[in-house]
Amino acid sequence: MITLQSKIEEVSRIGDWHQKHLNRMGIHTVADLIWHFPARYEDFSNICPIAKIKLGEKQCIAGKVLSISNKRTWKKKMYITEALISDESGTILAIWFNQSYLTRTLKQGDNVFLAGKVSLGKEGIFLSSPVYEKISTQETKHTARLVPIYPETTGITSRWLRYILAPLLQHFQNTFTEPLPQNIVEEHNLLEINTAIQQIHFPSTQEQAEKARQRFSFENLFLVELSVVKARMQLSHQEAIPVPFNVELIQDFVKSLSFKLTDAQRKCSYQILKDLEHPRPMSRLLEGDVGSGKTMVAVIAALNTVKSGNQVAFMAPTEILAKQHFKEVSKLLWPFKVRIALLTGKQDQIIAQKLKNELIEISRTRLLKKIKEGEVDILIGTHALIQDKVKFGNLALAIIDEQHRFGVGQRAKLCQNKGKIPHLLSMTATPIPRTLALTVLGNLDLSIIDEMPKGRKKIITKVVPPKERTAAYSFIRKEVKKGNQVFVICPRIEASDAENEKIQGEENGSFLSDRSKMN
Repeated sequence: MITLQSKIEEVSRIGDWHQKHLNRMGIHTVADLIWHFPARYEDFSNICPIAKIKLGEKQCIAGKVLSISNKRTWKKKMYITEALISDESGTILAIWFNQSYLTRTLKQGDNVFLAGKVSLGKEGIFLSSPVYEKISTQETKHTARLVPIYPETTGITSRWLRYILAPLLQHFQNTFTEPLPQNIVEEHNLLEINTAIQQIHFPSTQEQAEKARQRFSFENLFLVELSVVKARMQLSHQEAIPVPFNVELIQDFVKSLSFKLTDAQRKCSYQILKDLEHPRPMSRLLEGDVGSGKTMVAVIAALNTVKSGNQVAFMAPTEILAKQHFKEVSKLLWPFKVRIALLTGKQDQIIAQKLKNELIEISRTRLLKKIKEGEVDILIGTHALIQDKVKFGNLALAIIDEQHRFGVGQRAKLCQNKGKIPHLLSMTATPIPRTLALTVLGNLDLSIIDEMPKGRKKIITKVVPPKERTAAYSFIRKEVKKGNQVFVICPRIEASDAENEKIQGEENGSFLSDRSKMN
């Protein structure tokens, strides 16, 4: 007996070959297959008389097969199948390429639906590789209706998926349990689950298809919101280390700066510092354009945290960014005797700042011991921070830069701390969809720096078309000759999370910044 939990290989007509490719698409069970929804629909619901079909358009006709035959082109060694189709208004040729088996499927005298693009050849217009279906008393799946087009992969076509799904939907008709409360369904005028399942796959009208899509979109968001509420409730029962707002300390730090904070930086800093006072874990996203001063806000939160006797972890997605933060934070906190260390997958160093800024390399073993014993106030690094060997003595705040580049598991691992959970501050310069989603999925509150510091140059963004690439390279050469820098950003500049964890298991290295006495 087939159930929703049955493996797809238990479904009739799904063999090992199809199973392999379905698995690659993330489809393992019957439920996965049924919830593999169409990406779009082809509208073949209007049957057009042959005499009225239009060149260049996709049309659906109903007619009789007058003749069908194969021929082979010797130049390309290709089989061409030609069928002459007629209705009361006229005749048209249908042509398929390398589908010689069609002469065994379609016979002279068969009544068929054909749907495809109308093209022009030497002998006039014809239907190019049309979808076909014999006319019968059963409801059509591939023609003469809104036809679902699914996400596909090698060997898994939309036609094959329709062929498999139609009997499955019939088998499970009216057996799905409604996951939404009845009052919610009625209040928002949503399709009932069983109707929605049928209409999302084989809609009777475009309106019903849209209603089904809206229903499942609503359901997804509804369930996400429920999970967020549950997660927030669970988080509210967790304990964090409360960090008192040391007003005098922060005032002294702000006075030590060679520039004035913007009102947006002050506002965001206040929000974060007040959140840190609570005995419940903060979970906040700090968003702002490049150059808006997000790092300064993070440094304020870090300084307030370490001066209360706690530790801070500052995690960046690349070694370059980690070193950049290390250099900047060390410079800013030099007068406040903060012990800072840099830990990456390739290099471990300590800055021993006694009489002057001095970088001193240290063994990873010694650095890990200092971190565990609380002798490092701020640990800055890459994925190396989430290695099992890195143990904090009293981690109270985790700061993650460009957090959308880390997986959920990585963030959770960084925040693991027996007894109490660290406050979490994430930073991003770009509100990409995944980052915005984290405000929901990651239970993040949002702070926005919507003001640039005075005197900051305006950021200019330009799109260079391919034909102007040579001019762009010339511009780059001139800027480099002037002593300026150029950054080239590629779509993928690091290994995946799994690859990174493997690499970091094989690499060692660290740095440390100490204004007080460090051995």
